[in-house]
Amino acid sequence: MSTVYLNGRFVPEAEAGISPLDRGFLFADAIYEVVRYDRGRPYRLAEHLTRMREGLEAIRIAATPDFFGPAGEKLLEANGLADADAFVYAQVSRGAAPRYHAFPPAGTTPTVFAFARRVDPPPPPEGGRAILLTDERWGRCDIKSVMLLPNVLAAQKAREARAIDAILVRDGFALEATKANLFLVSKGVLRTAPNGPRILPGVTRGAAIDAARKIGLAIEERAFRVEEMFSAQEVFLASTTMWTYSLVEIEGRPVGGGKPGPVARMIREALVEEFRGARV
Repeated sequence: MSTVYLNGRFVPEAEAGISPLDRGFLFADAIYEVVRYDRGRPYRLAEHLTRMREGLEAIRIAATPDFFGPAGEKLLEANGLADADAFVYAQVSRGAAPRYHAFPPAGTTPTVFAFARRVDPPPPPEGGRAILLTDERWGRCDIKSVMLLPNVLAAQKAREARAIDAILVRDGFALEATKANLFLVSKGVLRTAPNGPRILPGVTRGAAIDAARKIGLAIEERAFRVEEMFSAQEVFLASTTMWTYSLVEIEGRPVGGGKPGPVARMIREALVEEFRGARV
């Protein structure tokens, strides 16, 4: 039985109880974060905690992410993952209170929950397929909220289409996938949508940009239209759990010559090397 963290205590998962009046359950009124660990050492923890702190401030939850580091270390140890490639998930809700839409009374205690598990096996190395779907998410995608129903529905449509993910499209622009940022390479330039309310400011997105600069690529943080992907040299995803992952087919049409490209590979190698070196 796995051990989880709940409100300052480490308890067996089966004994962890959260109130049915918790606002994370009733309203998705919560922020979450996922950090990858190599042999107990976190990857870019500071960036993750900064994003979580900014999210909590943005939706005005009176809490900090300071618990994450110590709780993550103990969760990995308690679950036999101290020497594994694993991740720690944590979320903070506004807490339990009578169900009214406006904020509960001042002093309501936030609910803090976290767990650890091994990362999923990597997807097939030959690259993946993606589908295109209209972006139906709310207007603040930059806040890492647990309000993920549009992502869930899009991811399920991708699974039913035997695709690795769905690319979310708004006003003709391909922005990101359901759980990863989106990049293309065209004429030697790496492009990705700019940070802002339309995308999540991915930690691995930032790391991929850093790595691309080090290998001499020009960077453009500028959204691209769907049709630009089909003439690109490469299209790939970037996320905490996948690093980079090439897309070789979108909506049944080949992209990047129908095979993974060198830029995604070089960036992935740089990120994995950094991870194994455990930049904290």
